[in-house]
Amino acid sequence: MLVHFIPNANKAKQNVLNSKKITIGMTKKEVLKIMGTPDSKQLSYFNSVDTMYYYEPPVGASSGIHIQFSDSNGVVNHIIPYE
Repeated sequence: MLVHFIPNANKAKQNVLNSKKITIGMTKKEVLKIMGTPDSKQLSYFNSVDTMYYYEPPVGASSGIHIQFSDSNGVVNHIIPYE
């Protein structure tokens, strides 16, 4: 059963490493090239206009990795690392 969790653990670890390469002002295309397809997309919880990409964190983290894009210009305007 532990083997089942190893791919997710590796992906979560890679998400953390890749998220450190993301900077304010990057485009969605640049983020997708580094991070890959997000685990989910949603409206930002900071406002109801911007898009937020969510990436799975390591096991035991209290929150995931969120990357927010301004819908007015499509670039990263906020990064929330995992905790």
